[in-house]
Amino acid sequence: MNWRTSRGSPDVGSLSSMDERPPVSPVKLLHQFNDWVEETELPGRTMAYLKTGMLHEVLAEQEGEAAATMLDSWNSWEKGSVRPEVVLEVLRTEELPKLLASLAES
Repeated sequence: MNWRTSRGSPDVGSLSSMDERPPVSPVKLLHQFNDWVEETELPGRTMAYLKTGMLHEVLAEQEGEAAATMLDSWNSWEKGSVRPEVVLEVLRTEELPKLLASLAES
């Protein structure tokens, strides 16, 4: 496919193609979370990576009390009610790594 249209201007594609997002990667989310666990990444930066990686959507698709607790904590952070460290501790306590590992295997 030519990167230019017949008039010589860049082909920017359709608006719908711009809205497409890559699929969620549980493996990548797990690595990003583990960077915080291993203290190689700051809490705020970790939350930013998890947000970009669409962790919220992953949690929203899960069933069970642990997922609901993690999602509630996440939403509190989104509203500015709690600090990133609090959310990350909830994610650890509710076994986010175990959830992400099981999603990566399926």
